[in-house]
This record gives sequence, structure tokens and C-alpha cells, in this order.
Amino acid sequence: MKPLTFFFFATLAYANPVHVDLPTVMKLAGANNDEIELAHAKHTQAVAESKLVWQQFWPSLTLGAGYRRTDGNVQDIAGAVFDVSKQQYTVGPNIVVDWSPGDMYYAALAAKQRALATHELAEKARRDIVMQATGRYYDLLAAEALLAIIEDDLRLTQDYEKQIGGAVDAGTAFRADLLRVKTQVSREKLAIRQHQENRDLAAAALAETLRLPADSQLRPAKADLVPVRLLDHKVGVASLISQATQHRPEMKAAGAVNQAAVLEKDRTRVAPMIPNVQAGYGFGGLGGGFNANFGNFDETQAVFIGLGWKIGPGGLFDKQRQIIAGAQEEATKHQAGQIKAAIGREVVEAAARAQSAHDQISINDEAVTAAEEMVKLAKQRQASQLGVVLEYLLAREELTRARQNRVQSVAAFNKAQHQLIRAVGKKPAVPLSN
Repeated sequence: MKPLTFFFFATLAYANPVHVDLPTVMKLAGANNDEIELAHAKHTQAVAESKLVWQQFWPSLTLGAGYRRTDGNVQDIAGAVFDVSKQQYTVGPNIVVDWSPGDMYYAALAAKQRALATHELAEKARRDIVMQATGRYYDLLAAEALLAIIEDDLRLTQDYEKQIGGAVDAGTAFRADLLRVKTQVSREKLAIRQHQENRDLAAAALAETLRLPADSQLRPAKADLVPVRLLDHKVGVASLISQATQHRPEMKAAGAVNQAAVLEKDRTRVAPMIPNVQAGYGFGGLGGGFNANFGNFDETQAVFIGLGWKIGPGGLFDKQRQIIAGAQEEATKHQAGQIKAAIGREVVEAAARAQSAHDQISINDEAVTAAEEMVKLAKQRQASQLGVVLEYLLAREELTRARQNRVQSVAAFNKAQHQLIRAVGKKPAVPLSN
């Protein structure tokens, strides 16, 4: 377990609830996640397989002893058959080489490209998990902010209830107005309970992504709820798409897979023309003789070298193998094209969401200003007995709605900024002012 994760679990054991900020969430997201660990395991396996292919160039070495006995008829080289009773025993090492250099070379290069692809896919898994954690953090942050707005509104409404109650007792206000305010208090209490539920659900979702206990009472750092721009808004979408095709790990992985397919195609075409090599060298001691003779032991050695070409399946003139390799290369090209098209769509969608959310923030700022003025005027009208309680409550509802809409637009903008960063394939940058 990483130090940060251990510290956080220790904090959960002694503090409840726990407040987390965005940097902590992003670090925890990659510290203890099954998807990321699985991707790393696949990468480790691919690297080991790549090294294993290169190790096939090493000759094999055996060390041992052997015994052989023959009784009965045997035939010599000239064809004569005769009865014999003999035995022999050997002791010593043997070095054997059985190479298909062309096959082994291209297989090693292709395995290296596949290992590179798994590395990029592991990075993609990490970024996806961090993006999911970031999005769920902003969901939690928005839920907490919406709850705070309703709680603030409830406090003001309860104070207003006391004022109206005093006016009713003094005979300067109607009891119907007091009941209307009490109804509004009940409505806001109900809204608070609903927002508490939403906050708890968002906390559970974030805890799932961070692989923390499901009952962890996570709370966000409220200071994070400000518009954060991570990319220069002056950069055009075409430029962002170009950057994405260069930096996205999916594109790098697709390129490596395609290169592996190209090498496999070359393997079917070039490798069969390179001869196979078989060689062996053995040395040690040999002894034995007729009947039960175990003597005559002395040193011995043997050398063998041979070259050969395989014809047929897996060798020369294997057209079907070449066709299959060519089709696989073509398929990887189409897959890379699909990935590129999907990345372009993601960039366009993230950029559109970011711009839309930014514009909505400005619109909601105007709505909040107008609603605040509306509440102020309604309060003044009521003080001068020119207005009614209902008008003031409606104005307050408009202000609350405008403030909530602004919170949601800020959260959507920040999520879209992080989605855009991921879509472009860059790591989170230092926030820029709006």
C-alpha cells in the first residue's frame, strides 16, 4: 500500500467525516485501483514475453549421464547382420542450438511493440480512473454547495417566519401569510433532506472510485468550487484535435499494434528465406565395450552444424500465412482510424461542453444579480406595506434557483475542462484565470 493511501485510511479510522481536495482525490485514484493494477499486470506480462523471445537466441545446455546396452542382432554399415552384446555409458555436457533466426528476430520486434502498446493502455486506464474520480469529486462538491445554499435559505426563511409571527401577534399581518411562510420552511427542509441524500450518494460513488470503504463520509473542500480553466480558450478545436492524435495513449497504443502487425507481415515474407540453424557440441567421457566390460573410459567430443529451409506451412511459399498477416495489418489500420475518429469526437464534445458551461456561468451571474435586486425590492415593498409576503418568497425562490444554477454551471465547466485535458491527451496544467 502506498504511503498516501495508508495515511488516508488511518485518517478515516479516527476522523469522520473526512474532507478531501481535488489533488488528493487525483492521487488516491491511481494508488489502489483494480483496473490500473490489471493494466500494469498485462504490461508486465507483455514485457516478460518480449524478453523471452530474445532469450531464445541463447543455446540450450544440458549436463547429464547416459547408459545404453544392446543384446542380439545388429547390422553394420556394409549390411552384415551379426549377434552382439555390448554397452556404453557417457558423462558430460551438451550445447545445442536450434535457431530460426528470421522468425525469432521479427517475433521479438513484434513482441516489443505489443509491450509498448500495453504500456500505453495502462496509462489510458490510469487517466480514465483519474478522470472518473475528478468527475465524481465535482459531483460531490456541487451536491455539498447546493445543500449549503438551501441551508442558508432555510435560516433566512426561519428568521422571516419569526418576523411574520411577531407581526401577526401585533395585528399588523395576516395569519395566512405566516402559514405561507411555514409552508415554505417545510418545503426547504424537505429539499435539504433530498440534497443530503444526493451528497451521500455522490460520496459513495467517489469512495468506490478511490477504493475506500463504502461508508466513508467524504466531504469536499469548498474552496475548490470556483471556475478553473486548464487550457487556453483561444486554441482552436482543430489544433486541439491535432494535439490529441499526438498525445493520446490510445493512439500511441494503436500505432504500436499496427507496427507489430507490419512486423508480423514481414515475418511471413522475409523470415522463411533465412535458413534455420541447427548446431550441437558435446564433450565428456565415453566408456564401455563387449558384454560386461565397463572399461575403456576416455574423453570424447562431437560437433554438428546444419542449415535448412522449411517449405510449406510456416515456411517458403506459404501464401495463406501471408494473406492472414496482411489482413491483420489492414485491420489494425482501420482500428486506428476508428480510435482517431472517436478521439476527435471526444475533443469536440469536451470543447463544446466547456464553452457552453462558461457561457452559462455568465448568464447565471446575471440571473443571480437580478434575483438579488428582486429580493431587495420585495423586502422594501413589504416594509412600506406596498407588497405581500408571497412576492418576497417568490423572489427568494428565484434567487435560490439562480444560485443553484450557477453552482451547477461552475461544476459542469470544471468537469468539462478536465474532460478536455484528457481528450487532448495532456496532464492537468496549472489553472488559468478566467
